[in-house]
Amino acid sequence: MHLLTNVPVSLPQPSNADRFWAVDTQSQSVEQVLTIQEWVLDLPSPAVSVAIHAGEEFSELFPYLGHLELIEVHFPVFTDGRGFSTARELRERGYNGILKVRGHVLLDQVEYLSRCGFDAFEFQEPGQAEAALLRLSVVKEVYQGDARQPLPLFRRR
Repeated sequence: MHLLTNVPVSLPQPSNADRFWAVDTQSQSVEQVLTIQEWVLDLPSPAVSVAIHAGEEFSELFPYLGHLELIEVHFPVFTDGRGFSTARELRERGYNGILKVRGHVLLDQVEYLSRCGFDAFEFQEPGQAEAALLRLSVVKEVYQGDARQPLPLFRRR
């Protein structure tokens, strides 16, 4: 899954009101995604997207989060949860651009990924993008706070 390499800045509008994108890789063209090191070397030129790999140090991006439109977080295997923490930290530090999942995740993880701050998903199998959007449209309210809504439900009443 990844949005940064194959989804340009001119993304179509999300297919639901919650601002989620989901694409099948077979239907998208691929464009370049920079690594953190490549992007830092190119400063101050603007970058469309930056990729963060599991376990990679990404604190160099913090001062520039307002300038990035897309950040792609790679999941090497679906059992590797470091991407969840990466997304949450980026959102807590003020990143408001598109945060995309790339790699191996299960459809069952889509809701949890969105609660950590991901709003774009790329799937390898045809039809999974539609299934993911359907899953994301079902649950509109959760009790606990998350990256989308930091206050728990009881504090919002």
